[in-house]
Amino acid sequence: MIELHLLWPPGTTEPSVPFTDDRTLEDLGFPMIIDAMAAGDADIARVAKAVFVHATTDTSIIRWRQELVTDAIAHPQLVRDLARIAQHGAQMERRTAYATRPQAPISQLLRSREILALLIADLRALAQRIEEPGGDVSSQGLRLLFTTIRDNFDSAYLNSLEIELEQLKFEHGLVTRATLGPGNLTNPDLIIEAPFEGRGWRDRLALSLTSKHRIEIAPRDQAGSETLRELRNLALGQIGVALAHGLDTIVRFFVALRDDLAWLVGSLNLRDYLSATGVPVCFPEPTDQRWELSFCQLIEPTLALRSGQRPTPNDFPDEIAEPIVISGANSGGKTTWLQGTAIAIVMMQTGSFVTAEQFRASMRSGLRTFFPEDEDRELRQGRLQSELARLATTIASLSAGGLLLMNEPLASTNEMEASAIVTTVVAELTTRGITTIVVTHYPSVARELGTYGVSLRPEVINNGVRTHRIQASPAPENSSAMDIYRQLGGW
Repeated sequence: MIELHLLWPPGTTEPSVPFTDDRTLEDLGFPMIIDAMAAGDADIARVAKAVFVHATTDTSIIRWRQELVTDAIAHPQLVRDLARIAQHGAQMERRTAYATRPQAPISQLLRSREILALLIADLRALAQRIEEPGGDVSSQGLRLLFTTIRDNFDSAYLNSLEIELEQLKFEHGLVTRATLGPGNLTNPDLIIEAPFEGRGWRDRLALSLTSKHRIEIAPRDQAGSETLRELRNLALGQIGVALAHGLDTIVRFFVALRDDLAWLVGSLNLRDYLSATGVPVCFPEPTDQRWELSFCQLIEPTLALRSGQRPTPNDFPDEIAEPIVISGANSGGKTTWLQGTAIAIVMMQTGSFVTAEQFRASMRSGLRTFFPEDEDRELRQGRLQSELARLATTIASLSAGGLLLMNEPLASTNEMEASAIVTTVVAELTTRGITTIVVTHYPSVARELGTYGVSLRPEVINNGVRTHRIQASPAPENSSAMDIYRQLGGW
């Protein structure tokens, strides 16, 4: 198996424990981001989702991928061309699987020969593309890929494959040798030779014409014809097995290359979408601090993808205090701030760019959301009981260094009970090394958490106008019920 090291540098492997889960990606709006990356390509969508779920906690891998994506942005056509070639080669996977099914040896050989011809053309196109002008890549990942292609698929190797492909037509016959095994029994493994290999022209002529070296089967000799067919099928069967193994190795290379390049093409597609709406992108700076967060002009990307316009950005000063609690006016951008921050952290830990002019955050061991969900229509549990059970399950999936995003937690009960439970849970999580960001409309929850954490509120100007900017501010004394009432005009 030819190893590739585009997404995972040499000596590293994909983590066994997922960084996040499907529910979290859904809550944060990642399906829209994945759709933008895929641009209708199912393979890109599959790879992108897998990369998000298995985001890394290793800063060296993040640096490796940031360098790789930067190189892809500098050479977009090269990356897209390589991906197109890899995609074509990977499509042979199904045809290879069909060719290896039990079938007549001659049929298997014909199908395998056809697939090999197509794969040779793809390998040659791949080798030629990396040598064309404009292929002066600088990232370690792409340089290592180019070295792998040159070392394994140089012109001499590809020429030898084409020679063997011609020999597989057996235009000059099929030459085999049998050996005796224990007890003078015929060894079932035949030795296949190239026709007339190692013989001069005199020997070739004698072998072809001398009657003592020839056995002719009479037209009506069914037993003789069947024996000859069995010998031929035995030889062709062994050739087919060896050829299928070689095809599998080449196809696996193309499949792995397609998947790794899919991430880069998806990144290019996403950047094109964001650039069209004027959304800035930058490569974030991961840190190893226990908790740190700061950013400048951060934008929630799904808003831009949905509207086709540049949304209102937010700034956040360098903070190490936790938890972060956001309260205040409804429709002011609280959930948008939460989602935008979380998306940036996940993107950072995949080694991609984020939608900001500057972003710096500490590495997280895992990330989960606790967002509102629909009521249990089967009425197996009360809403509060169901919510607490789900919260317990969510917390159990996090360890020290994790991040929990809570959006309107325990809204199913009254403010006094919600405040008591939420503040107790957050305090306990903090002692365990798990950071929380909480969005709540309960003033008492915000005031309690804000006493030792960071309190944020949406900016409201000119008699209730929302700017959709979130700023540091003490928690409100009251909820926003009257504010909503006034917006609706009252009764």
